[in-house]
Formats: sequence, C-alpha cells, structure tokens
Amino acid sequence: MTKHRRQKSNPATGFATAGLAGLLLLSACGGPAPLPSYDNTAEVQAYYESRPDFFTFATPGDIPADLEWENGMDQPEIGDDDARKGGVMNLTIDAYPPTFRTFGPDSNHSFRDQFYDNIELSLVGLHPNTMEVIPGIANEWAVAPDKKTVYFRIDPEATWSNGAPITADDCLMTFYLFHSDYANAPFYKQYYTTEYTNITKYDERTVSITLATPKPKTPYFASILPSPVEFFREFGPDYPQRYQWRVKPVSGAYLIDEERTSKGRSITLKRLDDWWARDHKYFKNRYNPDFIRYRLVRSSEKEFELFRNGEVDFYLLNDPRFWYEKTEIPAVYNGYIKKAVFYNDYPRVPRGLYINNSQPLLDDVNVRVGLQFATNVEKLIDFDFRGDYKRTNIFCEGYGRFSNPEIKARPFDPAKAREAFAKAGFVKRGSGGILTREDGTRLSFTISTQQDPLTKRILLRLKEEALKAGLEYQIEALDGTAFFQKVMEKKHQICLWGWGATPPYPRYFQNFHSSNAYDEGSDVPKPNTNNITVTVDPRLDELSVGIRRATSEEEIQEKSWAIEEVIQELAPWVPLYLRDYYRFGYWRWLRFPEDSFNVRVSSMPDEAHVHWIDTGMKEETLEAKRSGETFPETLEVYDQYRVE
Repeated sequence: MTKHRRQKSNPATGFATAGLAGLLLLSACGGPAPLPSYDNTAEVQAYYESRPDFFTFATPGDIPADLEWENGMDQPEIGDDDARKGGVMNLTIDAYPPTFRTFGPDSNHSFRDQFYDNIELSLVGLHPNTMEVIPGIANEWAVAPDKKTVYFRIDPEATWSNGAPITADDCLMTFYLFHSDYANAPFYKQYYTTEYTNITKYDERTVSITLATPKPKTPYFASILPSPVEFFREFGPDYPQRYQWRVKPVSGAYLIDEERTSKGRSITLKRLDDWWARDHKYFKNRYNPDFIRYRLVRSSEKEFELFRNGEVDFYLLNDPRFWYEKTEIPAVYNGYIKKAVFYNDYPRVPRGLYINNSQPLLDDVNVRVGLQFATNVEKLIDFDFRGDYKRTNIFCEGYGRFSNPEIKARPFDPAKAREAFAKAGFVKRGSGGILTREDGTRLSFTISTQQDPLTKRILLRLKEEALKAGLEYQIEALDGTAFFQKVMEKKHQICLWGWGATPPYPRYFQNFHSSNAYDEGSDVPKPNTNNITVTVDPRLDELSVGIRRATSEEEIQEKSWAIEEVIQELAPWVPLYLRDYYRFGYWRWLRFPEDSFNVRVSSMPDEAHVHWIDTGMKEETLEAKRSGETFPETLEVYDQYRVE
C-alpha cells in the first residue's frame, strides 16, 4: 500500500481533513499525465439506433391501458421508530479496495457490499423479512400478460446524490455500459445481453424492461440499477483507468466522503441529509449514523483490541476462540459491551477449498475426490470450532426447498483418499509419507489464503490431517488485495474462499458455466470471472442456463438439485463449514430494534442498516467506564428466525 504523510484532523469529527481528492491530485514532479476529456454522447446514441429491437423509444400512449399497477406498500415497515439519526459508526476493513468502480476489473472485492450493494437502490427490491417485492427507485410497477415485460414508473422524487433526477435515460445507460467491451466485465456483458431482450423508454420516468423468459418474482428479476448518464459521459476505451477512483453518484443513503477518506488507509461514508427516500416507508428508520468510518486493520487481533477499547463499535465473534475466551474481559462483565447471537434465515456462504481444475494434477477428478476424502473438516469443526459450526454439504445451501438435502459431503477417510489418489497414479510412499508417482511427482499442493490468524489455524489443522492420507498441503498467506487478484487471475492451485450468497434463488451460472472458465477457442483460463475452479462440463452449462430461464419455482428446484449432483461428481471444491447464525459483541450505544433486533434475511449485523448510534448512551457509557459505574452483563440470543 502507498504510504502517506500523517494528516491533521478536524477536532470536531476526528476525521482526516486532507481527503482522497487531494491524494489523487497530480503533482508537477511526477505522476501520469491527465487523461484527455471524452464525450460518448454521439457514440451512445448511435449504439441505441443500431439496436432498435433492444432499445425502443415510445410514448406514454403506447403503454397498455389494462395493466395492473402495484406499489408494494402492503408489507411491514423495516426498522424501529425509536431509531435516531446522528453519530459516527466506527468499523474496520482488512483489505483496502483496489478500486471504487462498481464493475469491471477488480470490482468484485470484499468491501463492495458495504459501499455499494447494501446501500444502492434498484428499481425495486425485496423486503428483508417477507421476501416480497417492495419499491426502490420505482414507486409503481406492472407485469405484462407475457410475464416477461415489467413496466416501471420512477419515483418523481428520486434523485442521485448530486441532486440530478434519476430518469429513464439512466436506465438505458445501464444496458449500454454492460453491453460494452469497454467495461471489461464479461459476466455483466453476458448477463445483460442474454437475460434481457428489450428496454423501452416512454417518458422521462417510465420504462419497460423485458426478460428473455418469464421468471418467478418477475419485477425483481427485471429490475436494474440505473446508471447516471452524466457521470458516465467519459465512459470509453480507457474506462478501468479513467474511473479507477472516481466516486459515482448514488441512489442510496450513503456516499463515499472524499474529504474524509484517506486512500489506502480508511474510507468514510457520509449520510445524505437530503436523501430523497429518507421519509419513505421502508427506509425512514434505516441508514441512521451520520458517518460510517472504515479503518484499514489487517489483523483480527488488532481489530479486537480496537473494539475492546471502544474505537470499533461491533466485532464479529463467530470464531469460538473470541466468543468463549477473548470476551472474558471487564468491558463485558461491566455491561459496557453486549454479546449477541442472531439466528438468521439466509443462504449460507459456500466456504471451502476451491480447486483450480486447469492446474496440472488437479485436472484429474480422482485427485480432486481424493482431496475431499483427505480433508478432515469433521475434526476442524469438533476441535477448532468447538462443535459450533456445521458441515457444508452442497454449494447452494440455505435456500430452503431449492437446496438438495440428499447430498452429503465426502467425509474424512484416508483409506478412500489413497484409493482415489492411486487411480491418478500416486501409489508410492515418498519422503515424509507423501505419496508420489513412479516418476517422482509428489502429491503436494499450495493453498492460497488471506493473512489472518483464523484462516491460519484452519489450514494448519487441514495440513496436519492431510498427511494421514499421504497428501501435502503448503500454505501461502497473502495480503487481501494480492490474494484477491491472484484468485481472480486463476493463478492459484487451491484457495480458501467463500462467496457471498443472496436470496431468493440459487445461482450457479457465474461459478460453473464454461463461458466463465475459458473464452471460446482458448486454453487459457478467463480472468475476472467467478468460475475460480475453472470448471467445464456441458451438464453444468445446460443446468445453469436452465435455472436462469426457469419459469417456475418447481423448475428451479429440479435443476438446482440436479446441478448439485453434478458438482458432487466433479468435486471442483472441498466444502468446509457453515453457520446458521452470526455472533458478535457490540458497545451498548449501538442500538437495534427492540422487537425484531434485526431482519430475518441478513448475514451481518449492519447489513440492513436498521441500527443506530445513541450518542447520549455513548456519553453515559464512557462516563460510567471512567467512574467505575457498571451495568448488567448481557448475553442476548435471538432465535425467532432459526431454521430447524
């Protein structure tokens, strides 16, 4: 990371006053020359005109008169009426994002959710408790009889964070961006060119979007995130470089605060006081802190120290070592810090060892099956996780009826592992007990991971147990950015990885379709896609496309179950462990709704933004800490959403 001078702080906020904008100014004594200005207006218009079947321009009189318009206002409110705006929420990140772009190279990083996915509004969204469609940027929608076309009316109050209105042209721009090769975003290009067949503009706030096939929850799948036309006016051949650190205007409640962001060290989000949706039913009690400051802290031990000192507002305690031992501290005994367990109903992270099928030896299914039998996940869970976790069995677990319950992960069995390795030619016992082929090739692979004490403990356990099957695991611990880039470039052998999972249905295309493994006619793995196992199988292609094109939930279930059977056969990964809850500690001034605590479909305490900072309680707590006053020790268990 680039080193920066120590900066002066604003005493009123404690934030650095020399911000990202200042860091990015080019100095006279070095740095690249400024990029020339670019205007794509004519190019964009020409593209629309060249695709009249896809980009259509009509009038309000062309909208069918018999449509049934919905507004989604029959769902319960989200959050708590007692929530208050204000305060600064202090959190950490363990790797600085390699870009502020939301698509294109390096944009699928671990911080993406916090500053983009959990904040930006699409045309419509899903209620986080009921999973029913609710308004976003659009305040009304209607589904055509063909069940493929959805008409959206953009809320007349909807504006970007720079004050510009959100319009139908911004919706068209999204399709232009993702159709373009300039974006260098192969997944988006494939999805937006095949899953949608038309967008029609009727007036400045009315569009229709047509899907390639009917889908359940049609409005949700037809929904898109508009893209501000003016911001993307310079979108062109040099897009990745030109937009690397530009902060895009947002439709949601928070924007990256360039003045309070120090590149390579911290990122601060500021709440928009004049956010257009601040008083709307599903948003009025959410997005409450004035600022959310993310400080780069690479070590979980250091992060916990900051949390214990009150410099971080909450800390995930999913690691049993922290839950049972590290929290045996006065701040917990004295009630300043609360501990909580929240059982959620959320698709489980497919965490495991992802095997690069394009690598020598690992392209043999017998080796991959052997790796599964040689990985002692059971001991990892029983000893290192104290029995608090469960074994992951399938790739898309936690989707209810759509998750195949009949498949079980291969258990640790050194004898079966050796049988599988023998089929791949590893029959001799070499130095250290490691199996070899007749030509001396050792059964040894490197597992790449991010530097972290927990991942180190996990991999040391798996390394130790693998020796019983004649398998050697080498561990390569990298900083977050280097690790992410290595995996995205498909240069790893095996990596410890977990994908973010989202409701309501399983999705397999991006992880297992062959188009995300190789470009057609190429034998070089395709970078910057989510098929990090470089898996190729025609059955996976057919089934993953079939799920995308499914017209009923029954069809989604059938194909999801079938695709898991193929994944089990091919063994492109070693499934590890999952949790049906999240555990965390939080300072008592961080408040959550008393009745529901958090939303049912959430994977993190702050994901739905229903919390708030009670500034009065923070002053009370800090004063009590100074004076020795105590509060009751608190352990909260919220299991109303527990899935048996």
